[in-house]
Amino acid sequence: MCFATIRFVKSVIEANDKPKTNFPEIAFVGRSNVGKSSMLNCLFKRRKLAKISSTPGKTRLINYYLMDDRVYLVDLPGYGYIKKIDQLSKNWQKLIESYLSQNKNLKVVFLLVDSRHDLMRNDLLMIEWLYHYKIPFVVVLTKRDKISNNQFNFRLGKIKKMIPQVAIIPFSAKSFLGREEIWDVIKEVTN
Repeated sequence: MCFATIRFVKSVIEANDKPKTNFPEIAFVGRSNVGKSSMLNCLFKRRKLAKISSTPGKTRLINYYLMDDRVYLVDLPGYGYIKKIDQLSKNWQKLIESYLSQNKNLKVVFLLVDSRHDLMRNDLLMIEWLYHYKIPFVVVLTKRDKISNNQFNFRLGKIKKMIPQVAIIPFSAKSFLGREEIWDVIKEVTN
């Protein structure tokens, strides 16, 4: 692994409150409870880097983590599980879209998708935004250890048909499956 240190920097409620540096940014996005915090903890082999909640939808802010004082990992709020759907959903959409559309430092987005489920409407919306803003992205199929090979291959085939040009990484925070492949992408876009 090429990064030695990681530290939490800040949480922001608006995209324009981001840290005032020109460091490259690597963003992680997906539905609530898809495993973003588990992935961040797995990448650095630290249990409490990112808080893992049993209550979906806890992350409502953009969280910045700084690696080796030169690259930001950005944990975006999850979508789904919004109880006050109208206002919170509009706020979430505005926050995420402004982050994506106004960010010259964003190098790649890891779109996390639970491998046990089909793509949700919000996953498809996120894919549309990423294409629209011409942001490179990689799909990470999380919780690979919780699904059979046959089920996984079925889901993988469906997703590949929908977005054939996009790299897809199977991932398990439990077994570290896909960890090195994610690091390879991070190294490639930040070197």
